[in-house]
Amino acid sequence: MERIRIAIVEDETPHAQLLEQHIENWHRHRDQVDILVRRFGHASEFLFDWAEERYDMIFLDIQMPGINGMETARRIRETDSGVKLVFTTGITDYLQEGYEVEAIRYLLKPITQEKVWECLDKLLQEPAPTLQLLFQTQEGVVKLPEQDIEYFEARGHYTICHLVSGRKRFGQSVAGDFGRQNIEEREQGQEIQLRESFNALCDKLSRRPFIRCHRSYLCHIRHIHRVERTEIILESDGRIPVSRRLYEQVVKAFIAYFRKEES
Repeated sequence: MERIRIAIVEDETPHAQLLEQHIENWHRHRDQVDILVRRFGHASEFLFDWAEERYDMIFLDIQMPGINGMETARRIRETDSGVKLVFTTGITDYLQEGYEVEAIRYLLKPITQEKVWECLDKLLQEPAPTLQLLFQTQEGVVKLPEQDIEYFEARGHYTICHLVSGRKRFGQSVAGDFGRQNIEEREQGQEIQLRESFNALCDKLSRRPFIRCHRSYLCHIRHIHRVERTEIILESDGRIPVSRRLYEQVVKAFIAYFRKEES
């Protein structure tokens, strides 16, 4: 049974408790579903957890002290285009901005159980989204599924994105004259040349399941089969180097990632 992970980001305890109660009631009526619900009183607290955790749906209060819900949503969308966002608020002033960050619902307080159940049923009925990441190339901007990326390699002034072999896929152009055919041709060789610097890319993906294992390599942890003293063995049987300085960090990240997947 797959677990549905839900986050509630709400600074007012009564509203957070009511929302959690609605979710628990829904869970009792959906015996085949396993859920995990976590509450956060501040956006900064959630963002710290979100750097390491994955969620399927996030209920975000827009009006919070410090980092508000809309800014939190924008930060989420920088690297995660798939998670379902539901805004909760007492006013309707942010409707247009909600569309910009692709929120699926805008719930006005006090939130009714019926509206919450509608959101959760929608999540259950739709297939799990594939997280897409945006990258700059010579021709424009390309969007690629995160799970299809095996590792990145610094090569001169460019970064090479190596893709998992044996999958038929088409990157999606989101800007510039970069058509489907061009992307398909590049991916036949299982690599794409990016314009982004390697160090900038490492910073950009620091909150995603990638681990820097060498000064020139950034690897998707999901595709690691084994970590040895001097190299990583990938599930594809490929090998990339591990530096002595980063070895312990790579091992810890590898173990933590798969323990979390099993939980």
